[in-house]
Amino acid sequence: MTQKRAHRRYMKLFVPAMAMYVLSIIGVSLAKKNATMPEPLLYGLAFVPAIFILIWIWGHMRYITELDEYLRGLQVRAVLIGMAAIMAFATVWGLLEELAAAPAVPIFFIVPSFYFVYGLAYLIIGKRAGVKGGYL
Repeated sequence: MTQKRAHRRYMKLFVPAMAMYVLSIIGVSLAKKNATMPEPLLYGLAFVPAIFILIWIWGHMRYITELDEYLRGLQVRAVLIGMAAIMAFATVWGLLEELAAAPAVPIFFIVPSFYFVYGLAYLIIGKRAGVKGGYL
């Protein structure tokens, strides 16, 4: 599969998944504020936005596997940098929370933080490798 086709296919999954994620976050937040709901129902509703994040992650994994070997290698390097950064931060901050009473960082920020670092890493790796086209 060509890079352009793989990217188009990824975006066809990413855009609706993120739109549904945002809408479900807003919907669940409004439902929580405007109604008295039993706690088990809130737990169930909290899984709805998570489903769309899982779809996005699956789509990204599929995207990487559809690229040629060279671009796949660049993607994997960027993913490893993102994972290493998040693991390092989680370890250091976790120790600060546990041993030095630092304020807690919500675990909710792990995925967006990973993708932010991954994106920056891929921009740098791609630029150094001379990848053109602006694709992930």
